[in-house]
Amino acid sequence: MKTPADRTRTARSAARGDKASRHAALTGEIATIVLHEGLGDMSVRALAARLGTSDRMLLYYFTTREQMILAVLHEISDRLTRLLAQHSTGPRLSPGQFLARVLALAHEADVAPFMQVWTDVIARGARGVQPYDSIARDVVRAWMAWIDSRLTAPPTGTPPGRAAAILSIVEGISLLEAASPGSTAGVSPYLAGLFAPPGNA
Repeated sequence: MKTPADRTRTARSAARGDKASRHAALTGEIATIVLHEGLGDMSVRALAARLGTSDRMLLYYFTTREQMILAVLHEISDRLTRLLAQHSTGPRLSPGQFLARVLALAHEADVAPFMQVWTDVIARGARGVQPYDSIARDVVRAWMAWIDSRLTAPPTGTPPGRAAAILSIVEGISLLEAASPGSTAGVSPYLAGLFAPPGNA
């Protein structure tokens, strides 16, 4: 027979489970909004209104605006990781081949929203805006690790920096395209040619 203390523990455990479930659901809903509409100012009040709840209730689940942003960006990161896994099959590519592929990939309907969000995160992080600054460092490291995992081994004596160079190009193009849609049309084949091995440009 359960004692009052047992019933109290059971009720608390159920409440924690309900809170965690609701936290996950809200995180997913906000992540979807961000992917469709961009980061904006991530206002707690505005997001609460979109979700049909109050800003106090939203903070009940996330504690602070910063914690909410971190949870949402981690959710977006997890979604992107699963998406990139679908594009990480087959043989490794040369830098030129990879650059052409990733630039095309960045414009695909399912990937483009993620690119836009991460470009915004990196830009905010570069300005020292919290909590984007810490997230931006993690994003850059994750992107470079993924790029390295998809490239063929470099020739002996090749200096480091291939992944950083490719990421710099992709992010730069994403930023220019966001600022002036259509301004980067045609750059993909040109840049891919620059990265082609000698004699194959």
